[in-house]
Amino acid sequence: MRDDERATAWVRTVRAAVRAWWAEVAHLVLPVRCAGCDAADVAWCPPCRSAFDDEPWRCEHRAGRLDPVGAPALPVLTLADCAGPVRAAVIAWKDRGRRDLTRPLVGHARRLGLACGELLDEACAAVRPGGGRAAPGMPVEPVGHGSPVVLVVPAPSTSVARRRRGFAHVDELARGAAEGLGAAGRPARVARVLRRPPGADQVGRGVRDRARLDVRVAARHRAGVRGRVVVLVDDVLTSGATLAAAQRALVAAGALPCAAVTLASTPGPASGDPNRLPAPAGPRGPTG
Repeated sequence: MRDDERATAWVRTVRAAVRAWWAEVAHLVLPVRCAGCDAADVAWCPPCRSAFDDEPWRCEHRAGRLDPVGAPALPVLTLADCAGPVRAAVIAWKDRGRRDLTRPLVGHARRLGLACGELLDEACAAVRPGGGRAAPGMPVEPVGHGSPVVLVVPAPSTSVARRRRGFAHVDELARGAAEGLGAAGRPARVARVLRRPPGADQVGRGVRDRARLDVRVAARHRAGVRGRVVVLVDDVLTSGATLAAAQRALVAAGALPCAAVTLASTPGPASGDPNRLPAPAGPRGPTG
């Protein structure tokens, strides 16, 4: 081993030791509890973490707002039902300062991006600029293989919500999804092009209020999204109002929103969901 390699290995060892020491000190000062079930002495217990380990599956059928009349529903991939420990973990991460969950949740977003590749090819074959279906025989270039970079667009939060949380949590998920798409051979980059005017956050709002959500493509980005394939990203799919508003704004700007990914999806009133739609098979990446 060369001297520079020894030095690098030594630095890594010291850093790991310092991190372990700091974790012990923090544990003494601030007792750790599971973000999912509130169990003591563990940041995120294995059973709660494993709730996100399912293969990605389709969930757009749960959200009526994503099923416009005369047009296909936007395909949405997700990993878990937003209930119990899953819901608690998402809320703890985005609203209660549990930034230690960022790395594993971004890793799960990467898995969603990996699974999204084939879904994009299917969806792009069904849409054209303006939001309608492609005409029979109309040539549609598959995503990847020399086609333009896919735009991974995070659902926008209000400025009030961003300040309260201290970070843009959906942007973090978009970064993971873009990495997953790239690993699947479909070059992608995060594009923060959507804006929401000042107003109340979505949390606690009813279905009617959510349906009136105002989302716009920022004027300086309109030319850059025209004709581009888009994957939307959000943390949770509930009514579908946020993704539907984002989809409308992008279509109005000439973009082609072809799919969306979310960490979790809120189940309908009935218990269980026997009609889960499987995602296309694809490689599974590390969760971080």
